[in-house]
Amino acid sequence: MKKGSDYKGKVTDEELINLIESGSNQSVGDWLNSSDLSRERLKSTYEFAGVAHDHLKPQGVSSIVDTSTTETVEAYTAIICELFLNNGKLARFLPTKDNPKSHKDAHTASMLTNHCIFKQNKGWEKLQTWIKSALLWKNSIIRWDYQEDFSVEFEEYEKISQARLDEILSDESLEIVGDLEYENDVDPDGSAELVFVNVRLKRTTDKSKVKIENVPPENFRISREASNIDDAAFIGVQTQMTRSEIRKCWPDVAANISEDDWNEFEDSNGVHYSEEQAARKFVVGEEYWDGASTDLLEANREVTVTECWLRVDRDGDGIAELKRIISAGSHILFEEDVDMVPLASLSPVDIPYEFYGLSIADMTRSSTLASTAILRGFVENTYLTNYSPKLADPNVVDFSALQNMKPKQIIPTNGNPQGAVAALAPETISTGTVPLLGHLQTIKEQATGMSKAAQGLNDTLYVSGNSAEKMQSVQSASQQRVQHIARRFAETGLKRLCSGVYHCIRKNMKDVSVRYQGVFADINPMSLPKDMDCEIFIDLGENSNSNKIQKLQQVGQSILPQLNQAGAGMTVKVDAAAVLATQLIEAMGLDSSDFLEDYTTDEFKQKAQQASKSQSEKAKAEQEMAQRKIAAEAALAEANVQYTSAQTKNTFDDNAKQLAVSIDKHFQEWAGLQIKATKEGAALPEHPGYDQIIALARDLIKGQ
Repeated sequence: MKKGSDYKGKVTDEELINLIESGSNQSVGDWLNSSDLSRERLKSTYEFAGVAHDHLKPQGVSSIVDTSTTETVEAYTAIICELFLNNGKLARFLPTKDNPKSHKDAHTASMLTNHCIFKQNKGWEKLQTWIKSALLWKNSIIRWDYQEDFSVEFEEYEKISQARLDEILSDESLEIVGDLEYENDVDPDGSAELVFVNVRLKRTTDKSKVKIENVPPENFRISREASNIDDAAFIGVQTQMTRSEIRKCWPDVAANISEDDWNEFEDSNGVHYSEEQAARKFVVGEEYWDGASTDLLEANREVTVTECWLRVDRDGDGIAELKRIISAGSHILFEEDVDMVPLASLSPVDIPYEFYGLSIADMTRSSTLASTAILRGFVENTYLTNYSPKLADPNVVDFSALQNMKPKQIIPTNGNPQGAVAALAPETISTGTVPLLGHLQTIKEQATGMSKAAQGLNDTLYVSGNSAEKMQSVQSASQQRVQHIARRFAETGLKRLCSGVYHCIRKNMKDVSVRYQGVFADINPMSLPKDMDCEIFIDLGENSNSNKIQKLQQVGQSILPQLNQAGAGMTVKVDAAAVLATQLIEAMGLDSSDFLEDYTTDEFKQKAQQASKSQSEKAKAEQEMAQRKIAAEAALAEANVQYTSAQTKNTFDDNAKQLAVSIDKHFQEWAGLQIKATKEGAALPEHPGYDQIIALARDLIKGQ
């Protein structure tokens, strides 16, 4: 089959305009105020502002409105904004490889994206509006786009030297306007110098950036069958632009628009009415004028412009490409190929398989309406108690005097006033009304997860008997739903926003000056990786920064040392310490390349191997020295034992000899006695030998 033989052909401009009109008419978020979705958002607006209007319109005297919606939405907004926006670091890109170079690129990309969001676009203000809109109106939309912007300033010099002019023109942002005029400047000493006169310079400053904008809910359109932005058949944003703005942005197309065409697709009264916008102005006390303006100049008349994204075959190849198209009426103002829709959505409570979800205001509506009705009953009962209606006889009492009573007023009567006037007592409030209010408060907390404990407003948590662990458990349980909504925001709209802003910067910008930790740095986005995974900087859950730091510290302080002490150091990688230090520094939100070398290079690996070899040799030498020390200590101990044994033996022998001498001396004395006995004729026993004396001495010592 030949290419294109069965294809219908490329889509013409007329067919494209019909597709846009059809997609707009069949989308959700009706521009003409007839959408049920728009009505639901109006209810949330009035409930949040506490204005007794529309479905909250009072039926009696009291116009009080319960503040459940206001309290819950504001509490969610405060907690979620604190989690995401408190430090100006929303995006955190992940390195493509585990080395300092990749970590540095990821850190630079994060720094660049956060700078664009928070510094160039007043990110806290716009993201807070985005988050609050989602909590209040089911879904909220934010968009980003590259915006070229140049500021021009002129400098004039009556007279300037050529050297000075060359020095000034070294600045690339300066250029000469018009032709140069020169003359000879003669000094008093007669010397002449060539100078330029009446020089005019133009300084052009590039202020281009990725612009981030919130899209009002009534301006956003999406096909009804869509479940997400990427899969939607039609996505559009409708706004108002003046004829002048259209001519300025698209002069070639505007030149072909006739006056009849202008009149055909602009509003007849010059102002496009939006009920949701009128409601927002009404609740803040601002009058919304929707009448016709008769003094608009031709260039200031407004036109409805539709910017949409849809897949359409414009080149006739049979494949529908994603296009961004801007149209006004039957005219296509701009068309380009795009790789993604630069919109991101937040929804606090999602409905599976549907694009629109539920808002926090939807979750509190039943509580708000019920509490409002009960509170109005309280107020009206008190009012009727203080100003009860009267029954009066018109033939006796003047009605006008009873209706406008004043202190010390004299009320004229015709006859006896006794019994002519009687007060109607109001009905007694049911005894179950107050407990019902408490029950409604409990239902609201269960429905929204925003309990008093989660807000730190429950005083009973701090009474005697509640331990710190118990209070922490209660507050943690109360905040689970808050954390779940925060995690949903992080993994959906916020991640899409950060990734989209990064890709838009990298695609359109060459050099960006970023201030980080008080230092300005010039970054070339094109030098960064094209694709990097992004995660939102939020300190929640098991993989939060605090938990990660604790785990890394445990690895470094406990696990690795224990392996080395157990003689299993060979199982630890050579670069384990460097990897551990890198991840620990990155978990602290710092740039690891400021402290560590790239441990993946061949040079570093060679040094690491040499260092590891030296450490191994040193450890081996220390181990041998320790073994020698142990052997020496054992030998010394053995020698000490032998020395002690010898000393003991010598002592034993000395004692035996001394005892033998004593015995011998004794026998000598005994021999003297024997001589004396012989002289006197007495008989004595035989004198013992030396060996017998020593043996006798040893026996006596051992016997002790």
